[in-house]
Amino acid sequence: MAKTDNLIRATDFAVFLKGMRGDWVVHPDTGRIYSNSIGDFLKPSVKAGYQSLVVNLKDGERYYQGRVSLHRAIWVLCRGIPLSLNAEVDHLDGDRENNRLENLRLVPAEENTVRNLTFEEAEEIRKRSREGVSWKVLAEEFKISYSTIRRILAGKTHKAPTKKLVCGRL
Repeated sequence: MAKTDNLIRATDFAVFLKGMRGDWVVHPDTGRIYSNSIGDFLKPSVKAGYQSLVVNLKDGERYYQGRVSLHRAIWVLCRGIPLSLNAEVDHLDGDRENNRLENLRLVPAEENTVRNLTFEEAEEIRKRSREGVSWKVLAEEFKISYSTIRRILAGKTHKAPTKKLVCGRL
C-alpha cells in the first residue's frame, strides 16, 4: 500500500464539513456553490487557470484555512472525499471553467498529467518507439506534446494500468 493511500487533504475535510453543516450547497448541473452564510453563490478566483475558493472553517479549537479548486470542492460535496492523496479531479472535456458534476471524474495524479491517454496507448507509444518511429511522429499521431512522449518513454507517467479510485460516499 502506498504512503498516500487512505489519507485525505485538510481542504477536502473542510469542504466536506461546510457541506455537512449546510454552509455550502452545490448546484451540480451548473457547477456552482451557494453559500448560506453570505446568501449568494461563491465567486471563485482564478489560480493557474483553475477556478478556486478560499476555505475558512473553525471546528471546535481547530481552524482550517486553505485554497481548493472549485471542481474539487464540487466533487467532494457531491461524491465525498477521495480516499487517496493521489486522487485528482479531472475535467472530461478539458474545459477548466466547466465544473458541472457530469464533466468531472476522479483519476490518479499520473493520469491527470496527460489528458485522455490510456495506459494501453502509452504502451503502444513505447512499442513503436522501440521499433524506430520518431518521437515527433508519435506526438503528432497521438495528439500529445513531445515532452509527454519523453515522460512516457522515461517511465515517469503511465507506468501501470489505471487503478480504480474511491470516495467516501457514492
